[in-house]
Amino acid sequence: MNIKEIRELIQLIEDSAIEEFEMERSGVRIRVRKTMASPQTGPSQPLPTPSRNVSETETELPGVPVEEAKSNYIFEAPIVGTFYLTPKPDAEPFVKVGDRINKEAVLCIIEAMKIFNQIESDIDGVIVGILAESGQPVEYGQPLFEIQTAD
Repeated sequence: MNIKEIRELIQLIEDSAIEEFEMERSGVRIRVRKTMASPQTGPSQPLPTPSRNVSETETELPGVPVEEAKSNYIFEAPIVGTFYLTPKPDAEPFVKVGDRINKEAVLCIIEAMKIFNQIESDIDGVIVGILAESGQPVEYGQPLFEIQTAD
């Protein structure tokens, strides 16, 4: 499940009368819950709270403060292909949530036409989210990583 699909799911739930929704697909668990404001505080404000329960695709990092989303950089797929977080199936991932990375650090591999392309970072920062699932196809421009920059 990619970030676009998650955003569409949240929007559908916000526009509906559903108060809580939970789904699991391919090892990714999403839970969205709306909370209703009391009459004294004004109209109801839906509050989506997606959560993921997958070791390779953690989106929240406990212990490392994450600044507002506008200061985070979204690293997008530079090519179409199959996304891999590890150089081989039994190896450690190139990066994990919480890792500090430098410009030109290898983030992942994208296989395109039987060629394994190492994808390097174009900025320095800290990985705060992995937005794609290893072994899944990615499109050009699809968000892969959320990186907190040192602004």
